[in-house]
Amino acid sequence: MRNRPSEPDRLPRPAVPSAWVGPGRAWGAVIGVGILALSLGLGFAPIEAVTAAAPDHKAGFAMAPAGPASLSRLGTQPDALLLAQAAYPARQDSQINDYANVIEPHDAAQIRFVLDHLRTAYGLEAVVVTVPSIGTYGTGDPTVEAFATRLFNTWGLGDAQRNDGVLVLLAVADRTVRIELGRGYSSAYDARMKTVIDEYMVPQFRSGYYSLGLVRGVEAMVEPLTGSPPGPLERIPAAWDSLPVPAGVRSLLVGGGLLGSLLLLFWQGTNFVLTPTCPGCQRRMKKLDDASARFYLDAGQRLELELKSVLHSVWECPSCRQRTTRKFNMPFQKFNPCPRCRYKTLEVVKQTTLRAATYSSSGEALAERHCRQCHYADETTVILPRLERDSDSSSGSSGGSGGGGGSSSGGGASGSW
Repeated sequence: MRNRPSEPDRLPRPAVPSAWVGPGRAWGAVIGVGILALSLGLGFAPIEAVTAAAPDHKAGFAMAPAGPASLSRLGTQPDALLLAQAAYPARQDSQINDYANVIEPHDAAQIRFVLDHLRTAYGLEAVVVTVPSIGTYGTGDPTVEAFATRLFNTWGLGDAQRNDGVLVLLAVADRTVRIELGRGYSSAYDARMKTVIDEYMVPQFRSGYYSLGLVRGVEAMVEPLTGSPPGPLERIPAAWDSLPVPAGVRSLLVGGGLLGSLLLLFWQGTNFVLTPTCPGCQRRMKKLDDASARFYLDAGQRLELELKSVLHSVWECPSCRQRTTRKFNMPFQKFNPCPRCRYKTLEVVKQTTLRAATYSSSGEALAERHCRQCHYADETTVILPRLERDSDSSSGSSGGSGGGGGSSSGGGASGSW
């Protein structure tokens, strides 16, 4: 969170000559009455001062440009000036616009990594926006849903032909999150986004973890949008589960999504093998051998070990016998978290192409999935990445802020806490 700027040192008040202390007050009163009488006689009305309120950082918000509610009334101010203040926030970044100042630097790096992949692999433009409240902008929108739809269309998110943009909007003071979808998505995607919000975002927001909730939500919406989260994305989520990230590492994560993700993968792996300290007696814990560790793992964790989708290690304190478990998500493999049992044991067993991908648009396929742990099975639509010519180069993640001209008709889902 950003700290409140320190107040500048006040200059000492100039000394007033003692000769003016007594008679100065009397003459000052006379002169003041005379000026007031003159102004009234000439028909001038006193002008009210306009004072800009200092930003309130108590809730961690970086206040966005104020609407007309924050302006003091001017006797001669035209109504057009007030209307000009009521506007949607300007898009300052192509991926993250954190006007509420709630996203931590390391979480921002993770979000950028996911959004980068959606853009380069699937051609989907997704943007994360946080605001203190929709009332901050004075647009008159009665609900967060209406604000999200109009903000989406103001920015023109997504491709103009496919209308496949995605807007993730968090209104902190309104206690509401919205995933707004372009008009190109069918109504079936609304229910998928509702599941993402209810299961991955709202539980974190309810506890005050806005930054973590956004990370979990952005990661979780990849599968409903594309059919299956790609392997590289699986390098990251477990790093935030229980491992602290030093400030020095966090500062490096801000530099770029891919570089930050690789650094995070290294840090996660390092913490997986480093000896932890017992939270009870502060003694160094000892790692159990594989045979002993399996006794303290459940069936799903043991299956993850067999499939090599997740590595688990169990550590025990030699003094108080307190135990802790650490895990490491293996990168670049075919298993994904199961929506029913949550273990990383879900795989695609069959995929049928419905619409082939081209150089100008992505394709679509039907994927049949099966969980080896709980035997959950389903079919889901998978977006096939559009074809790329060798001469094409992918665009940068943070360069430019204009949308592709897409629009939304109000589809998506919302959640409150």
